Amino acid sequence: MAEGVIDLKKQLRDLKAHEHLAGFTGFRLDLGLGDAPKEGVLKIAEFVRPDASGYLTLTFQTDPDPEPDRRAALAGLFDRFGRFAQAADAVTGAKRFGQGFEYIMIASQGLADGDPWFVVDMDFYYKNLAGRLRPLIEDAVLPGLAGVMPVTFEPVNWWD
Repeated sequence: MAEGVIDLKKQLRDLKAHEHLAGFTGFRLDLGLGDAPKEGVLKIAEFVRPDASGYLTLTFQTDPDPEPDRRAALAGLFDRFGRFAQAADAVTGAKRFGQGFEYIMIASQGLADGDPWFVVDMDFYYKNLAGRLRPLIEDAVLPGLAGVMPVTFEPVNWWD
């Protein structure tokens, strides 16, 4: 890599290296095309700071699909959620994603031709996260996502 060039993907990987992997679940997205839903895997991780605040990272991963209409629909679905996430503040977000919610940050690695995976990271920031991971995910975050995206989730497989 050329001197002075910043590798943003490497920096993101370095930042994410300190997260605690908590579990996985399968998901199905209705792309709105009248055909089979798009299936994938959702990774759940958390990072708790010494003051008990922190964030949950949900990583959606699926194959990018060879059909152009399905690829465009998949990217469009996450683009629409990104606009919703930008508008979610502490008050409106807490109603959907649980008490202590602050904001959502989305990092998509994009969808370029030839990519083997379509990956989107969503970071949900909370004022008080310590000890709340499972109830937040099961009772607020996943149902909250299903309320604003055409997604269904399988039961979470938690890591001990």
